Amino acid sequence: MAITSGAMPRIRAASIDEHKELTRRAILDSAKLLISEMGTAEVPLGHLTSEAGIGRTTFYEYFVDRDDVIASLVEEQLPGVIQDLIASVESERIPERLVDLVVAMVGFIVDNPVLGLILHREVPRLGPDAQRRIMTAHAELSREMAAAYRTGVVEGVLRDLDSELVGRFFQDTIMSAAKTVIASAEPRSRAATVTTDIRVILIGALVVDPAEG
Repeated sequence: MAITSGAMPRIRAASIDEHKELTRRAILDSAKLLISEMGTAEVPLGHLTSEAGIGRTTFYEYFVDRDDVIASLVEEQLPGVIQDLIASVESERIPERLVDLVVAMVGFIVDNPVLGLILHREVPRLGPDAQRRIMTAHAELSREMAAAYRTGVVEGVLRDLDSELVGRFFQDTIMSAAKTVIASAEPRSRAATVTTDIRVILIGALVVDPAEG
């Protein structure tokens, strides 16, 4: 792991507003780089300010603390990622659409390791405000999955279970799969086997067996 010290040049801009935007961008980009290198969001503030080429006093002009930086990273990137993820799921049939949404979320971790790490391992370590902001940024996917589940229940292809319990089941399934993938030495190949098993688990748990009727 290579932690640079003051690696970035002094930020220059044509206006004060542009300077502020470039400084904020430097802090966020430095946080993303260091999380990627260190494998944790618990990046020492001194490392972060050094990588961004700023002092601590300047840092506090832009962010309250490290949690604020991490939540801002998620707020900036996650909504667009989720919109793309939802658009990538072509199936409109239930349960395929619901299962594909869960699988796509796990696959996203391989392509976006920093966001995946934050969402599926680091969130419990953050303060309440940062956790709330991250949940808000994540809300569109939760709504899409809830809508798919309700459609499946109405169509009679999914079991009519407690909706809050099912929501937690989806969340816990994604979290468990994400942690398994993140911990693997070969995340991409591990994700392939994990998502195969996810399909088996979700279909077995939620899909109505015709024999039950």
